[in-house]
Amino acid sequence: MTSGKTSLRVLIVMGTAGLVASLFPATLDAVTQAQVDAACADSRAQLDEYRATQRDFEDAAYGYELALNEVEQVEVKQGRITEQVDAHVDDLARVQEQLEEQAVQMYMMGGFQNPGIILSASSVDEVMTTSEFLSSVTLGGQESINDLIAAKGELNRFQEDLTVVHGELKQAEADSLEFLGQQEEAMQAEQAAYAKLSGRCKDLTAQYDREQAQLRALAAQRAAGSVQVGHFICPFTPGRTSFIDSWGFPRPGGRTHKGVDMFAARGEPMYAVQSGRVTVSSNSLGGKVIYLRADTGHTYYYAHLDGWAVSNGQHVDQRQTIGYNGNTGNARATSPHLHFEIRPNGGAPVNPYPTVRAACY
Repeated sequence: MTSGKTSLRVLIVMGTAGLVASLFPATLDAVTQAQVDAACADSRAQLDEYRATQRDFEDAAYGYELALNEVEQVEVKQGRITEQVDAHVDDLARVQEQLEEQAVQMYMMGGFQNPGIILSASSVDEVMTTSEFLSSVTLGGQESINDLIAAKGELNRFQEDLTVVHGELKQAEADSLEFLGQQEEAMQAEQAAYAKLSGRCKDLTAQYDREQAQLRALAAQRAAGSVQVGHFICPFTPGRTSFIDSWGFPRPGGRTHKGVDMFAARGEPMYAVQSGRVTVSSNSLGGKVIYLRADTGHTYYYAHLDGWAVSNGQHVDQRQTIGYNGNTGNARATSPHLHFEIRPNGGAPVNPYPTVRAACY
């Protein structure tokens, strides 16, 4: 699990460097770590707890992503073995049909010295394994018997493999549920720890984290170049959402994650990150969704909502509540979260994490 987590973190660093820019230039009056330490002197324990819970959430979130990927891989493996089982069932049926025809022909031609063996046998298999049948078969019949034995052996082997992979899938699903619980618990602990910080400590900590995120995003912009999205706010109230950079993580069906999953309490209000016009709709993947076509020309996609606070075609102001957090669509088995995408100028999605990180911390 540790090596997998490290690989995901490496992918994140590489992906962040090549995809999306920040919103704002670094300010001249940037907050320093020393200022944060001084402001948080009266709530040092709470700050340490907050940082620790942030790390706990990240670890649980990475673990959950890895567990989901493991479930997907085992399901693919199970599908392949099931196909093999089905194919060998067909092969076995074909060989048995050939031998049944031969047994009937032998009976009709008087090939059995004791025809009653056909009537007394409990199955065709029993007929085909009698010494009388085996001694009477032609060379082609003997080859068919060999094929039957081989087909049965292959079928048994794949059925055993299928039993094993069923166990693997159950374990993978159990692991994913365990990490899901850890992630939910860590998210609640992180937000509770943040709430304990003193006002001054909370303000400077948020500003420091935001400025550091902006610097990382600017570095990504310099590394690859990307689109400035303009003045942008967090889709949730800062301090009431938890998320990691999950851009590019594997998803079922060979897809990859094209957004950032922002976890928050069910029903938590979400806001228009910029002013613009909204389109509300539903689909099997995203559940209840909103497309916000901002006045800047960029499009923002909100998915898995529990409900809407706007109507289709409505023009909304920045910071206006447009929906509520949920887990509709294919997110029913997960904790409530917002799947959020940034599509510059209405084009293909880019990694929203640096932008969201800069606005939400």
